[in-house]
Amino acid sequence: MLKSNVAAVFNERRKKLMAMDPDGCFVLFGAGEVTRNNDVHYSFRQDSNFLYLTDFDEQDAVLVLVAGETHLFVLERDLDREIWDGERYGVDRAKAVFQVDHSYLVKEFYSKLEELLADAKRVYYSLGENNNKRDAMMISVLKRASRYQGKGSHGSLPLLDWQPLVSKLRIVKDDFDLQNIRKACSISARAHTLLLKRVRAGMSEFEASAEFQYFVFKNGCTDLGYGPIFAGGYNATTLHYSRNNELLKHGDLLLVDAGGEVNSYTADITQTFPISGTFSTEQKKVYEKVLQVNRTIISEIKPGLTYRDVHTRSVELIIDSLLSLGVLTGSVKENIESKDYRKYFPHGLGHYLGLDVHDAGLYDNRGVDVKLEAGMLITVEPGLYFRDRGNPYYGIGVRIEDDVLLTDNGCEVLTHELPRTVDEIQNLRTIANS
Repeated sequence: MLKSNVAAVFNERRKKLMAMDPDGCFVLFGAGEVTRNNDVHYSFRQDSNFLYLTDFDEQDAVLVLVAGETHLFVLERDLDREIWDGERYGVDRAKAVFQVDHSYLVKEFYSKLEELLADAKRVYYSLGENNNKRDAMMISVLKRASRYQGKGSHGSLPLLDWQPLVSKLRIVKDDFDLQNIRKACSISARAHTLLLKRVRAGMSEFEASAEFQYFVFKNGCTDLGYGPIFAGGYNATTLHYSRNNELLKHGDLLLVDAGGEVNSYTADITQTFPISGTFSTEQKKVYEKVLQVNRTIISEIKPGLTYRDVHTRSVELIIDSLLSLGVLTGSVKENIESKDYRKYFPHGLGHYLGLDVHDAGLYDNRGVDVKLEAGMLITVEPGLYFRDRGNPYYGIGVRIEDDVLLTDNGCEVLTHELPRTVDEIQNLRTIANS
């Protein structure tokens, strides 16, 4: 997709942000390169907020929104440097392709900002999110600007954080968001299904990860949204297991938490299945309990509820499951108060999803829970993890995660293509082990 074809989407987003405070000046820095080791950098990934407002994917850029206009600061063309790192947009091409009102060189930013602040009554800048040098330069510019405007006796312009305003925009997905997220979810769900047909005992976790990555990259993803988890056996009881380097063993479960990115929008899916093809009695019991919680929450989630509502409901269901498995005793209320369930379900039910795997958006606003509304995207990922020796379910870790879009009356499961029931999984695992 040519960036110029979608420039109107990002222009509209910038207009919405400026409309939140027409007298404000918004200043956002893009991401820079990060050194991995010696002379090697990590793959560049633009800051998600900057990307949301610009679609501009070069490092060290700056965005200023003021008086209804967009000002984009970019790196200069450098033919010698471009031999090594690739072509840059430069000032003129950046303005044309991204359809901004004005473009300049990054080295002009601080001097130009003083001029742009002339009619602003407030400055929106996320203090502390950038390096100390940038923060110090911004404060210096604000002081100079107050003298430049003859406002020195009144002090510098008020400095506010733009993040709450941008988060408010990002939390409800627009058509462009959903177009990319749907594609990421579909590709990722099909990649997870492929694993059900391909994984065998004796493979390494990393080899299974390679199968997943090959499929998502071949089918339209350009990156993974986060470090994947391929956890066999007891490793699945570690929530953020990341080594992915052990052999898969007959009789164990494999927990896979992985999602591909499309245009920087990510899916987030977790499945758990038996490496040998068939669930053991204990594995099946745990799996079906977790699936029941997943399905129940999905059937009940709707606008008007809060994240706290659905998480609390999931805790009640998890405790019911643990009671029926004989792992806990007493009542649901007693276990909520004691928090004994947290040994087996230590994380939240889910999180917002979008450009970030843990996406922008408030769950509560100064102590008041934020209500879910149509257009929000949230994960539903109950799990049970048994690390205590002597427990009949010791070594079993099961998580089932789907990505759901809130609709007017309920939700749409964007990851519906992935088989979930025991029978569906075992039928596909038979193919893998035949």
